[in-house]
Amino acid sequence: MIKIILSLIDIKVFKFLFIGGFCALLTLALMYFLTSILLINYLISAVITILVTNYIGFFLNKVFTFQTDKKLFWRELWKYYGVMLSSNMINLCIIYTLVDIIRIWYLYANMISIVALTPVNYLLHKYWSFKKKS
Repeated sequence: MIKIILSLIDIKVFKFLFIGGFCALLTLALMYFLTSILLINYLISAVITILVTNYIGFFLNKVFTFQTDKKLFWRELWKYYGVMLSSNMINLCIIYTLVDIIRIWYLYANMISIVALTPVNYLLHKYWSFKKKS
């Protein structure tokens, strides 16, 4: 019975969530360090963490989650960054709204944003960034 249930569930979702969780923890740790220790503005810290963790997320998802051909690297990288650019712009707007308007702590705001954007990012990466040609 468990084998049947597992066969119906796309394992890629779990891999994506695992990598996303790793990147989210890295993002939060780096953002805390930059904002609370180095006293950099939280929005600038968010941009820096985005730049650092996006490539890590791309590489891990390419190799581990979607396991696509090495020859597709540049095409997938361009698509991945296209998705992440729009996602990160929304992320920054959410963080700004939650921190400066609603007055939520910047790390909580970032966590809320990450959770809200994860399903959309997964679908866009699965069906566009890493889509295998049929």
